[in-house]
Amino acid sequence: MKTFVTILWMMMLLQPLFLRAEGKEVPFTLDDRDRLIRTEQKVESMRNEMNMRFESVDKRFESVDKRFDAIDKRFDAIDKRFDQLFSFLWAIIGTFTSIVISLIGFAFWDRKLAVRPVKIEQDKILHVLQDYAKQQPRLSEILKNAGLL
Repeated sequence: MKTFVTILWMMMLLQPLFLRAEGKEVPFTLDDRDRLIRTEQKVESMRNEMNMRFESVDKRFESVDKRFDAIDKRFDAIDKRFDQLFSFLWAIIGTFTSIVISLIGFAFWDRKLAVRPVKIEQDKILHVLQDYAKQQPRLSEILKNAGLL
């Protein structure tokens, strides 16, 4: 254990020497300056190239946006056509319904008109039979059994 503590103390005492070695300054040469300038030029050219690519991508997106706008306009036109079609369909349904109702009304009215003369004739015949049944007892009995007297 004593050896470990001794080694630890020596490291702590020698630590400032190690720090001085790392703190030594490196001189900046002309080659370093030239390298730095070339690196800046490359970075600038890459920025310009990226900006040009982004501009071309933006132009592509603008054309895509125009296409989507054109598609939206087509969908709006189709929606208007569907609305017109539904309006026309409702008009046809209304016309068909009114025709059917008027046809049924006409059939009832015509039936009533057709039955009226027959009913009048039937009433006349029944009246005549009732008058004749007053003279004929057998006919009177038949009409009573039929529920007409």
